[in-house]
Amino acid sequence: MRLAAAIALAALLAGPTQALAQAAAETDVAAFYRLRAEGVAAANADDLTTASARLAEADERISNHPGLMLMRLRLAVAAGRHAEAMAMAQRYAATGLSMNLGGDPALGELRGQPGFEALAATVEENREPVGADRLAPLAAIPGGGLVESVVWDEQRGRWLASMVRDRTIVALDEAGATSPFLQPDGEIGGVLGLAMDPAAGVLWAASAPLPPAAQGRPGDAPPLASALLKIDAASGRVLARHPAPAGRMLGDVTLGPDGTVYVAGEDLFRLRPGRDGLEVLLPAGQMRSPQGMAVTPDGAALIVADYSSGLWRVDRASGAAIRLPAPSSASLIGLDGLITDGRVLYSLQNGTAPQRVLKLVPDAAWSRIEAVEVLAANLPQIDEPTTGLVHDGELVFVSRSQWSDFDGEGALRTPAPQPALISRLRLD
Repeated sequence: MRLAAAIALAALLAGPTQALAQAAAETDVAAFYRLRAEGVAAANADDLTTASARLAEADERISNHPGLMLMRLRLAVAAGRHAEAMAMAQRYAATGLSMNLGGDPALGELRGQPGFEALAATVEENREPVGADRLAPLAAIPGGGLVESVVWDEQRGRWLASMVRDRTIVALDEAGATSPFLQPDGEIGGVLGLAMDPAAGVLWAASAPLPPAAQGRPGDAPPLASALLKIDAASGRVLARHPAPAGRMLGDVTLGPDGTVYVAGEDLFRLRPGRDGLEVLLPAGQMRSPQGMAVTPDGAALIVADYSSGLWRVDRASGAAIRLPAPSSASLIGLDGLITDGRVLYSLQNGTAPQRVLKLVPDAAWSRIEAVEVLAANLPQIDEPTTGLVHDGELVFVSRSQWSDFDGEGALRTPAPQPALISRLRLD
């Protein structure tokens, strides 16, 4: 029996009080996915009225989700509600996202509707390159190593970049030349998030047995596990491993001002100074896929990018989490890396069209996002951007990670992938 079916059956068998408690405990993220699934099922059964109602309810839980907006748009066209469809298309375009107006048969039916020419102009504007004059290459890494993260090693004047498929970390000098850094270790999986602790002389790295890392390994090779690695920043030697709980994958990493290390998985974990094991700060469920994290200037909270629902503020002491409100025209779905310079946030958005670099301006309390600015988009150097940092007035980030060169099983779909690219974007 599928897990989802078992949960549904248990809810049906529960008494009225228990069922009400379960309904009351449902998070916005869980409700969004339930309502979207119900809407899709109704649409597949040609019940367009129910489908429209369920998708509208989902939209109220998580607004400006690109995929959901397009679903609602196509459904309105199918139901002959062209004015509603135009309003949804205009809302989608106002977020700065692009769509295939000419190639999508459903969208083509809107031609001739009032406001269509203005919509088409907005969509074309959303396809225009942004930031080309401020973006420059820092280093190109040939091969298919699949680069995920980059940090700066101030003491030794070098960059360190993590690689998923090659299961290692390499050093890059100021000219971009690479050299080995992480000492070979057969049990390390694909290396993902990195966080440098210069005061302790330590590099923190998350590793996980993702498909690209497991491809082609011999059957007698030691199993790969997900763990937070403590690495000597001078020698590249692993000093300690902090394994993830069984079945959990670790991803992005950030460092708190007191030396606490935070790691995103399905749960949000922390490793406090002097402790040996990972603790759960925020259990899985409230967020669906936590990614990049940044500490607020007062040190009280983490701002966390949830790939599926936008930005959250998580109290560093209690783990209490609230979703950050954002401007009505903002779409903050598909955010990966999250970086701060102490004044604003920068995020790398790879789950949308176009993929973008965003500047996010919080209020004084860091409890909401007041403004969103696109710093770079529609550029050939930006292909599945992942993580980065602010360094000397520039946003240095993995702008072409090579994730798009791999299929879902972890095999290369591109025989000769273009080099992974680390770029620098000049900030104001």
